Amino acid sequence: MPRKGENIYKRQDGRWEGRYIKARDINNRAVYGYLYGKSYTEVKNKLKETKELKNTNNTKSILVEELIYEWIEYKKLNVKESSLARYKTIIDKHVIPLMGKCYCSGLTSDYIQKYMNSLLQTGFSSKTCNDILMIIKNIFKYATHKGIQHNCNLDIISIKNKKTDIETLTISEQQKLSCYLIDNIDNRNLGILISLYTGIRIGELCALKWSDIDMSEKILNINKTMIRIQDNLSENNISKTKVIITKPKSDDSIRKIPIPNFLFELMKKFKYKSNSFVLTGSNIDYIEPRNMQYYFKSVLKKCNLKDIKFHVLRHTFATRCIENGFEIKSLSEILGHSNIKITLDRYVHSSMDLKRQNMDKLNFLSA
Repeated sequence: MPRKGENIYKRQDGRWEGRYIKARDINNRAVYGYLYGKSYTEVKNKLKETKELKNTNNTKSILVEELIYEWIEYKKLNVKESSLARYKTIIDKHVIPLMGKCYCSGLTSDYIQKYMNSLLQTGFSSKTCNDILMIIKNIFKYATHKGIQHNCNLDIISIKNKKTDIETLTISEQQKLSCYLIDNIDNRNLGILISLYTGIRIGELCALKWSDIDMSEKILNINKTMIRIQDNLSENNISKTKVIITKPKSDDSIRKIPIPNFLFELMKKFKYKSNSFVLTGSNIDYIEPRNMQYYFKSVLKKCNLKDIKFHVLRHTFATRCIENGFEIKSLSEILGHSNIKITLDRYVHSSMDLKRQNMDKLNFLSA
């Protein structure tokens, strides 16, 4: 029989067994560890050493919520405000409710894997789940760097992104839209044409000023973007969101784009102040991305075209370039991709018309 409170037993095989609480799981249930020896005294001494070591290690284990806020403070030093706000939104919605009140030492990779599976099963996209998982991995990577005890090997967890078809305008739809924009040219319609024929993103367009356009060299200089972010980093925030103008999403997104001749001729007709926004002609007033998206939808209705997102203009530009034999490296740099693999994976899936044209090139074999 064990002595009270010791959890030491003599086994049927003659050995002695000691049991101790190794950790606690996500529901605060005890997870036990076991030690063995030839005598009661040997096991008792082993248990004493293990408990002393565990008490020392527990001083290095903290609540996940504490770890998260420490990680956020660390990230403030090396990421953009927009990225940090996005991290904070995901953390508040998913990570803290999942594990915030647990000790790092009590979490397991299996628990996090089950949570990711449940998100996928309830309809979350693989991209959203990967964004959540990426943040959790970074938080525990930081914990390892700080020497904080945990049992999460998150490298074994991965979520496969589902490849979705890229939506584009057909050539006839693009011509119809272009004709309407040119016939009704103003600052906003010029902006839509710029995106359609240079592939710049909506945030880059909204932040674009006439000073970013080199009229002597016919070049667009893309060096900033406009974005609405969650205002969740300050304790006394008055509004829930705010608009900021910041650097583009990556260093590769800072780029120079040659302007097509027909587009440049349209630009020359505009009277502008150097520091004014292209979309408004004002150096104070601007159009933010979501309002530009609303305006774009109204243009589509006037053209009797299908309802699409503004980003489809970027996809359309890239697809037209591929169809017309554009050199991939140049296209990748114009789009602001970090490498040509992104461009190839995303856009080199030619249309059925182009596939048919290429297949018809084999007709000479039957001659």
